[in-house]
Amino acid sequence: MTPVIAPPEPGLTEAELVETSHRVAARADRTTGGDRAVDALPADHPRGLLTGRVHWALQPLRYGGYEFGLPAFCRLVTEVARGCPSSGWALSLTAAHVLQVASAFGERAQDEIFGADGEFRTASTLAPVGVAQPDGDHVILDGTWPYSSGAPYSTHYIGQTLRAPEKPGDAPGPLVLFCAPREVWTVLDDWHGVLGLRGSGSNSIRMAQARIPAHHTVGTGLLDLPVEGGSPARSCTATPCMPGGHRASSTANSPPS
Repeated sequence: MTPVIAPPEPGLTEAELVETSHRVAARADRTTGGDRAVDALPADHPRGLLTGRVHWALQPLRYGGYEFGLPAFCRLVTEVARGCPSSGWALSLTAAHVLQVASAFGERAQDEIFGADGEFRTASTLAPVGVAQPDGDHVILDGTWPYSSGAPYSTHYIGQTLRAPEKPGDAPGPLVLFCAPREVWTVLDDWHGVLGLRGSGSNSIRMAQARIPAHHTVGTGLLDLPVEGGSPARSCTATPCMPGGHRASSTANSPPS
């Protein structure tokens, strides 16, 4: 579990990160702007939410994160949502999905997904779309995944599809969980004119014959990760948040509720 990426601010505590969320919340209301409501977070939104400390709260230490506990993360989301519900919603999803990636995917996939800098924000939606069509050591994904909150400012997409049928005419197989990088999907301009959470960026995303490595898929669902007897998290992380991982970190430093 040797770290391969340094965190953006080494030594940061949970209490300090909650304080950062206070400052983010103070500025986050620009996503609603009263009568000037917008449909996605502005490009100059506080770095602490999009690419910095707040978004790294749950990410494994190995990949530049802080591995803080879920109680602290819930405090962060709550504080951000005080300033802007859209921002809190987007943060709660795009930052929390790191748990599925770091729990279900193997070490090789994690090294590639988190990359050289650890930048990881992932939109998602629950409904499976299309099938994972085998293509050698890759799979082909094709379809439109709706209501993908955080899509305009995500670096990846974690979604569900179905295993392609073994023979033409057969029914598709069970669920397949995949993680696709930003360059293989497109954000559709279909999130505007809504009554609430306008700044959540809950656009649809479109994949047109997107090709990703087969080891960036796993045969499981987004909400039902099989971790009996451990999971890939045991070799990649020490956080108590990861199903099947070690409980080596602690929430003892969490601020009182």
